[in-house]
Amino acid sequence: MEAMFKSPFSRWCDQMWLYLVYLLGVAMTCYLLWNWAAFDLPQKLACMLAVAVPLHVFEENTFPGGFFYMNNMGFGSKEPMVYPQNRCTNMITNLGAEIVIIAVALNAATIEPVVMSLVVFFALGETVNHTRSGILMYRKFKDRGKRTVYGPGLVTSWCVLVPMAAVALRWLVDCGATVWEVVGGIGIFLGIAVFLILVPFAFSIRIKSREYAFRDKGYFEKYVDGSR
Repeated sequence: MEAMFKSPFSRWCDQMWLYLVYLLGVAMTCYLLWNWAAFDLPQKLACMLAVAVPLHVFEENTFPGGFFYMNNMGFGSKEPMVYPQNRCTNMITNLGAEIVIIAVALNAATIEPVVMSLVVFFALGETVNHTRSGILMYRKFKDRGKRTVYGPGLVTSWCVLVPMAAVALRWLVDCGATVWEVVGGIGIFLGIAVFLILVPFAFSIRIKSREYAFRDKGYFEKYVDGSR
């Protein structure tokens, strides 16, 4: 990966953007705590989602890290260190999603059913994807010592996002949200999925940029030969 870090933007896409995401998570934690008594449940859950995303990103990218590897394998990539998820798309997806969710949280009081729908579908989407990917990697590496379906991001999906989705779903049922309000939440979720994940991936698949390739496989390093 000799071309790596040849530009300031490439360095930004390595680790620097992660610090910003984590800082935003701390800021939203403070915002939630300062306003806890004044917030209704949708505002609280919206802020919690803005805190949960950095936690999820931490598990995917910092400890144990390596989510990109199983994600790229799931997309059938022949070079999972390079595409479709690379350091650039990774930054766009996660930082972009955090900014969108913060914007939603700051306006949650006026779009409560939409917010709760977003929490439900975002949590379920992440959980289904991580569970599916974890099963795929277990099947692939069980002969190399893998004993569980765990993959980076699975713990925060099941232990943080799913409980939030359960609370949000109960609220939606109790408040009698309309179809269009639910569709609004689905629309935001699909917007994140399409414009912050699929569109960057489409460019990455065409370009296959080695400048933005990952350097190590994180959690999966122990299961994969160094030559892979």
